[in-house]
Amino acid sequence: MSATRSLSFKLYPSKSQAEALWRKHVMLKDLWNAALEERIGAWRKGVRIRRSDQEKALKHIRQDVEGWRGLIHTHEAQIVLKRLDLAFDGFFRRVKAGQTPGFPRFRSADRFRGWGYKEHGNGFKVEMRDGGRHGFVKLFGIGRMRMRGIARTPGSVLKADVTYSTRGWYLNVVVETGCAERARPTGGAIGLDWGLSEFATIAHEDGSFEALANPRHLDAEADDLRAEQRRLSAAARARKITGRALVRHRKALARRHAKVAARRKDFLHKASATLVARHRMIATEELNIRNMTRSARGSVEMPGRNVAQKAGLNRAILDTGPSAFLNMLRYKAEEAGIEFLEAPTRSLKPSQRCPDCGVLRKKTLSERQHSCSCGCSLGRDEAAARVMLQWGLDELHRLETINTAGTVVGWAHA
Repeated sequence: MSATRSLSFKLYPSKSQAEALWRKHVMLKDLWNAALEERIGAWRKGVRIRRSDQEKALKHIRQDVEGWRGLIHTHEAQIVLKRLDLAFDGFFRRVKAGQTPGFPRFRSADRFRGWGYKEHGNGFKVEMRDGGRHGFVKLFGIGRMRMRGIARTPGSVLKADVTYSTRGWYLNVVVETGCAERARPTGGAIGLDWGLSEFATIAHEDGSFEALANPRHLDAEADDLRAEQRRLSAAARARKITGRALVRHRKALARRHAKVAARRKDFLHKASATLVARHRMIATEELNIRNMTRSARGSVEMPGRNVAQKAGLNRAILDTGPSAFLNMLRYKAEEAGIEFLEAPTRSLKPSQRCPDCGVLRKKTLSERQHSCSCGCSLGRDEAAARVMLQWGLDELHRLETINTAGTVVGWAHA
C-alpha cells in the first residue's frame, strides 16, 4: 500500500538564477493571460477552443517568442494551460450549480501562482540528502540550486510545483511513500473541542482534561500591522512614497503578514503531530467554517446588526486555522494508523448536550458553564469534549463489532 504526500522546500538561487526564475515566471504569466484572452475572444465569435488546441500552438510560440527556447520547458507551459482549463471547468460547474461563478482572471506577476512539472527527471530533478533533509534541485533553464526543508515522509519523487511568494521561491514536491505495517497505537482515546478562548479542550478516558492555549498569532501583530498599513496608505495618497519605494514598502508589509501565517502553520503542524503521536483515537466534531465566518452585514433592505463585532469574531476564528488543523489531524492520523472520527454536529449537538445524562439544553454563546439537573457541572468546552469522547468510543465499538462480524472489510473512518 502506498500514499502520496506533499513536501515543501525553500529555494536559494544565485543572483543570476533568481533573475532567470523571474523571467520564466513572467513568460508563463503572459502565457496564461494570452490563453485566457484567446478563449474569451473565441467565445465572442462563437468558436470553441480546447486545451489541446492551445497546446498544439506551443511549438509556434517557442519559435516566435524571444527568450522562450532554452528557458521554458514544454511541461511547464502545458501545466499552465491545464490549470486554466481547470479554472474554466470550475467556472461552468459553479454556474450550473447556481453558485457565484468566479470567472478566470487575468494575472499580474505578483498574483500568478507559478508552474509545475509532470514527472521527475523531465524538466526538474531533485537530489535530497539522507533522511530527506535539504538537498539540491535542477530546473530546466535555471540550473542546479540549493534547497532547504525536511521531508517528514520521504519517498520517490513524482512531480513538483514552483511557486513564488513574498518569502521567496519554493519547490513543492509530491512523493509516493510506502505505508509500512504499524502496530496499533496503545495511547488513550480523546475527545477534542476546538474553540477560541482555548485553542482545543481535550477530554481523556480517565476523566481528566487538558487545554491547548490559543496562541493568537495575529493579535500579537495586529496593532503594528494596522498602523503600518495606514501609514503606507496615507503616504501613497500624498505621493510621499512612489515607484519602487512604494513597491518595496508593500513587499515588506506583505512579508510581515507571511511571517504570521508561517508561525500559525508551524503551531498547527506541531499540535496535530503531538496529538496523533500520543493517542489511539481522536474524536472531534465537523466544522463548517464558511458558515461560522459568514458576514453579518446583511443587505440594504435588511442591514445586519453587530457587524463590527462579528467581523472581529470572524478574524479570530480564521486566525486559529481550524480547517487546516482538522485536515492535518486527518491525514496524520491516517499515516499513523489511528482512528480519527468526526461527529455530526447537527445531530449530536455536543455543546448543548450533557455528557452524563445526554439531555439537550440550549445555551447561548456567552454561557461558558455547563450545569445540568443531573448534577453534572463542567466548563462548556470540557462538557462538549467529553460528549465527543463518549460518541467516539461508542462509534469505535460499533465499527469493531461490524468488522468482527465480517459485514464490512477494514476500518471505517468519518
